[in-house]
Amino acid sequence: MNIVKSLILISGVLAFGLLPACQAVPTLVPSPAPTLAPTVTPTPAPELPEYESIPGVYLGTFHGTKASSIDLFEKTGKGVAISASYLNWSKGFNNGLLSANSYSGRTTLITWEFMPGSTSTVADYEGRVLEAIIDGAYDEYLTSWATGMHDFGKPVLLRFGHEMNGDWYPWSGIFNGGGTLDGYGDPTIADGPERFVAAFRYIHDHFSKNGADNVLWVWCPNAPFATMQNALGDWNNAAAYYPGDEYVDWMCFDGYNWGTSSFGQNFNAKWTSFDDIFANSYAELQAINPEKPIIIGEFSSTEEGGDKAAWITDTYQKIRTEYPQIRAVIWFHISKETDWRINSSDAALEAYRNAVSDDYWLSEWPGMKE
Repeated sequence: MNIVKSLILISGVLAFGLLPACQAVPTLVPSPAPTLAPTVTPTPAPELPEYESIPGVYLGTFHGTKASSIDLFEKTGKGVAISASYLNWSKGFNNGLLSANSYSGRTTLITWEFMPGSTSTVADYEGRVLEAIIDGAYDEYLTSWATGMHDFGKPVLLRFGHEMNGDWYPWSGIFNGGGTLDGYGDPTIADGPERFVAAFRYIHDHFSKNGADNVLWVWCPNAPFATMQNALGDWNNAAAYYPGDEYVDWMCFDGYNWGTSSFGQNFNAKWTSFDDIFANSYAELQAINPEKPIIIGEFSSTEEGGDKAAWITDTYQKIRTEYPQIRAVIWFHISKETDWRINSSDAALEAYRNAVSDDYWLSEWPGMKE
């Protein structure tokens, strides 16, 4: 549009009263775009360590075959959430044991002991019996157990090859190649621990293939770890036996206060506190995995050489305040090498009753009665 035509158009508008002469042509100013609030991505709360999902410490006991022992613990005002049993590989799957415990609100900790002896199955595996497992010689037996566990369906703690860093069981590293490097697998890893790890993984995988996902796998060296390592060699460190996070649900250790008991004198034992036995090994377990719950698979104190009642009081207090990753304990409640029972004296029993009276100490495993 040229200047002349623009003037004519404006004059016409004024002449016909379409706009008052004094009113300017409005200028259209676009509205500003709305200001959007910045998108704030909330910082997710840090996940709690796995062990903190458990609201306290499960109480457990190995009580042999006497039902009266369970009754004793219940009379203290606290039953047990875990009933421990020892089964060797000559025994078939025992659904009755698991069901009886489940009916009473307990789960079962099975210490599964590989005692092959001098059978034809391991005739060609002298000095390396764990390889027989790895080579599939026990697959049929493993399948029967895995199927039984799957059919049972409820949680079961399974502890294969406990105290493997000692020198008293056929599955121990010392009896499966020890610190040698050239007999199995990786030539940079000691054969004894390497065979143990391979056997543990093989058993675990066999159960998984058969759908036994209700099994909770417990890995359990003997404490103090440093004592075992010093006795047999640097190759015998506890961490070398760890099968890996995906193969372990509960880390574990065993330990006892032997005091001046006659059996303890075979290895120059003396009265030892809970810290003496477990503190350094607890730190080693934390270094392996600071997230997983820890169970004490076996522990107790003699009466000989000190004050057992005071030992019990101190132990349970320390577990609660200084060992938060420990979420289950199994008291070795039989008279064997010495009187390990919780009621070896009235004072010991009363100390235990007082020590576990708080709700932090759990006497039922969830979901067992359902």
